[in-house]
Amino acid sequence: AYPGQGSGGPPVYVPPPLLPRPEVPDAPRWLLPAAAGAGAFAAVALPDAQAGLGLVLVAMVLGAGALPAVTRRMTPWTVAFGLTAYGLISMAAVRDADWLVAILLVSGAGLGALAVSGAGAGWLGVIRGGASVLLALGPVPWFLAEPVKKLTNRRRVLPTVAALGITAVLLAVFGLLFASADAVFASYLEWLTTTPDWAESAPLRIFLFVLFGVLLVAVVLVALRPVADPVGPATRFRLSRSIWLVPLTAVNLLFAAFVAVQITALFGGDALVLRTAGLTYAEYARQGFFQLVVVSVFVLGIVAVAAGLLKVERRERWVLAGLLGVLCGLTMVVLVSALHRMNLYTDAYGLSRLRLSVEATVWWLGALFALVLVAGAARLTGRGSGWLPRTVVLVTGLGLGAFAIVNPDLQVAQSQVDVRGVTKLDSDYLGDLGAEAVPALDRLPEPQRSCVLADVVAANGLARPDPWNGWNLARSQARDLLAKHPIRATADCPPAFSRGSG
Repeated sequence: AYPGQGSGGPPVYVPPPLLPRPEVPDAPRWLLPAAAGAGAFAAVALPDAQAGLGLVLVAMVLGAGALPAVTRRMTPWTVAFGLTAYGLISMAAVRDADWLVAILLVSGAGLGALAVSGAGAGWLGVIRGGASVLLALGPVPWFLAEPVKKLTNRRRVLPTVAALGITAVLLAVFGLLFASADAVFASYLEWLTTTPDWAESAPLRIFLFVLFGVLLVAVVLVALRPVADPVGPATRFRLSRSIWLVPLTAVNLLFAAFVAVQITALFGGDALVLRTAGLTYAEYARQGFFQLVVVSVFVLGIVAVAAGLLKVERRERWVLAGLLGVLCGLTMVVLVSALHRMNLYTDAYGLSRLRLSVEATVWWLGALFALVLVAGAARLTGRGSGWLPRTVVLVTGLGLGAFAIVNPDLQVAQSQVDVRGVTKLDSDYLGDLGAEAVPALDRLPEPQRSCVLADVVAANGLARPDPWNGWNLARSQARDLLAKHPIRATADCPPAFSRGSG
């Protein structure tokens, strides 16, 4: 019978619910206190400060709050993801450059979500695991419904509200009477009723309380509800051998010809490049770097499609693997060429944030191709390659951590000071660097030193000390150095500073 159908009567249409209830696990009893504690700590530790110690502590509180739910799906992979995530997030208390800290925080959050979800056996699982906490925000109201219902039980709420109301009335009456009877007590009462400074940021604190409380609930929900983790595509396509053999062979021949030319250029010296291309070495280096990096990314896509979607016979598997292996090996030579080009360019113009970042990207791509070659060899020998997606994610996280340890802004400042010289420095660019660049910029002669450092101080808030929740190692060391070597008046900054940096 249809819903609403009476005896012998026509069926009554019942529309489906606008928001169907998702399947969620039972919420643990400690969920609401943990969420309230995490939200309260975030409301205290985050406002009125730059990114620093407070942000790291909030991440630790979130992890500790969700730990009882996370332990049930803990594996060596999730432990590695979690430790790497905390390593990246902790750099917020070490590095000051905003662009770098933002990348580290986003990457650390993704790795943390992947660790909580326990996903990662396949490429799709890696993506879904990294976004699992964000996806879990939707079912949070249904997950919280039962514990909130128990908390708001009338038998518990009404006595509490009544007690708080009676207490407020009694304190107000007796407080006013005591204040009118004694001037000293009245002064203390006036101090207590004065709006404190932190109350001005009350809306922000309330928002942070709700945001991080809900975030912890989403993390717990992900830990209790497994993420579907398909290892790979369920369907593979069988194609004629010529459809993939001819294109891959042609691409390999093209890459081999390009690599031969690159080897000649790499070892032929300046004269060969100038005679053949009519360019300076720096122009030659800048001309093709990004094209070579894009080529390498395209090759990764070709290898992923060919290895993941093509279904070939056993005797053809070696041919396909050989072509893809040769293509990966030639691409690694192309990456070496790109890196050599960038080194020539930086020798002429010094490092910048972009140049250093793309150099790190080239090294990362080289590591990916090496992993792909190892995975291909493992598949040919009959061993699985299910470790590849998780290893790529882990290597990426560790690479970002190594990039932060290298200290990009300090390297850029040292390179610009050593390579460009005082008369060719871009003062505006150096003034936007983070506090970690101060030791290198302190080596500049006056008045250039004070001119650049004044911009760095203004851009990074170094004129005043950080509160406890904004403590940062780079900013602390920069303030100590500036206290030993104060900045002089910058009214006569030289106009010779160059705005171009190659």
